[in-house]
Amino acid sequence: MRRNNRPLNATYLAMDGLLSRILPQQKPHILIACMPKSASTFLASAISELPGFRRCRLTPDWGAREQELSAIRLSRYNHSRYVSQHHLRCSEWTRQLIAQYNLTPVVLVRNLADSVISIRDHIRRAPGAGPAAYFDESHLAMPDSEFEDAIVRLNIPWYLNFYAGWRAVGDVPIYDFDEYTAEPVRIISEILTGASVNMPDEKIADALERVSKSKTRFNVGQSGRGRQLSDNAKASLTRLLEFYPNLQDDPLFVKTRETISDA
Repeated sequence: MRRNNRPLNATYLAMDGLLSRILPQQKPHILIACMPKSASTFLASAISELPGFRRCRLTPDWGAREQELSAIRLSRYNHSRYVSQHHLRCSEWTRQLIAQYNLTPVVLVRNLADSVISIRDHIRRAPGAGPAAYFDESHLAMPDSEFEDAIVRLNIPWYLNFYAGWRAVGDVPIYDFDEYTAEPVRIISEILTGASVNMPDEKIADALERVSKSKTRFNVGQSGRGRQLSDNAKASLTRLLEFYPNLQDDPLFVKTRETISDA
């Protein structure tokens, strides 16, 4: 069991309150709310390589818990210039914390069919607990066709909840995997501008190059991998999309359907 950190947590809150009175101008805080396997690690790492930025964890822990923001950790880093990346669904409480701690949120999404293939590969390579679904050795023993269907039925409902929730907000920019992997300098520049940060394109390009040469985890960045899905997985994914009638013309839904209907 973890030790009791209440005294330390109280110190963070007290110091944040004191510094907020002395230093009222808060520094930029970029929050990347992302679907798993959406190249968010790559993007967050690139931003953290920019001058003056650091990368912070705003949740108490990882693993199977939902990656909800922690007021303690927000207070701890409130006077730092940072980027933070979390698989975070939208809620009224999250929106309150975003406003209170001056966060600039952006949302990263990916073609859902392509995501299933990336999830499959990731779990087979590095199985572990996650907030979206629980998989054990019995799932790993499944053939790919059956495992893909299990991923669609167990994982993708979380993805749809994530996407529909953030989309309903209306004022948070949503970036698609294909868009920001094709033009990362432009997208990062837009994100920084939204956080009132002016950064030359040359510095952004340099940061991207450094990250590209590092060991940052970046799942196979190919669009259209969802065409590999088994017929059962495609049918299950199609059915899930149908449960959101108001999103049938949404770009993410259209792209996903086109991928799984492409012979």
